[in-house]
Amino acid sequence: MASPSCMEKGERKRQYAALGRAVHKSCSPQLLAKYQLCSDSERWSMLKQWLLSDGKVDDITVEERYTRWTEQLRSDRYVTVTKLQLYKTYGKSSAAKKFIEEILKGQVGVPHPRCPNLEEAKMYKALKEVAENTTSGMRGDSSLMVGGRVRSASMKEMIAKQLNIGLQSLEAQGLMDLKTGRIQSKKPKKEKSPAQLALTEAKNLASKWKKIVKDIPQCLEDFKTYGIRNSSELERALSTHLATSEKLRDDAVTKSNTPLSDVDPEDMYSWVEDKKSQLAVVEQDVRDAKRRVSACKKPKKSKAKAEHDGSDPSSSDGPDEK
Repeated sequence: MASPSCMEKGERKRQYAALGRAVHKSCSPQLLAKYQLCSDSERWSMLKQWLLSDGKVDDITVEERYTRWTEQLRSDRYVTVTKLQLYKTYGKSSAAKKFIEEILKGQVGVPHPRCPNLEEAKMYKALKEVAENTTSGMRGDSSLMVGGRVRSASMKEMIAKQLNIGLQSLEAQGLMDLKTGRIQSKKPKKEKSPAQLALTEAKNLASKWKKIVKDIPQCLEDFKTYGIRNSSELERALSTHLATSEKLRDDAVTKSNTPLSDVDPEDMYSWVEDKKSQLAVVEQDVRDAKRRVSACKKPKKSKAKAEHDGSDPSSSDGPDEK
């Protein structure tokens, strides 16, 4: 219920009347004043909070805050001028000379771009003016809070959606349990250390080798079942891969079970990259074998359909004796 229009007009009037009676019975001056002075949108928010607390105004808290503030700003403006300009501005009296000496103290001076060799034309930084601005005022804040547990299932669902929309960008955002109405905190994800990340890479690699060791025998069996043509070279390659893959799988499993305290991230990453390059070669042959088996499994076109399509049914690949 994002706006009053979400509730039927007659029902909305009935609920407003019930809220007004509950507020007057509460004998709370703050709550009564808030109810009488609030705008339509604020009154709608109060009604929603009252409904969420199952009609209990004791759970509604009104807080009024007034803050008086004063802001003072000061800005210093500096200019770069030559020593001749300083004398022209302040004169050559003894006090002026002493004042100019204090300004030049600690400054090396920048040679003038047109007269770099003239000592009196050197440029120095000097304070030109100080601007001060003071602003004061007073502002007031009003807040309305509700406490307690939500018992209505529909209200639980509504407030859970609103919480999720408003808190999606926050870490450890609050989530409502629709069964109990309690707000629970989601723990932020803990960042992994370099050793943990390296060990995770090794475990992922071990999983891939396990899958390859299962896929190769299946491909060899499919070759025999469907009689794939011109596959002798690929069969020999897969048979060779099977022997080496079983050893590499065992090595990867052993490596992935290394205790975290003994993991050297740099060495682990180097080992994983080396084994990945070997895995890529085996995966390429397995993909090629699966593609050939998949093409052979496709049903052949009938002769009549082949003639209608203008293709030669005898040209299609199919099972054949090696």
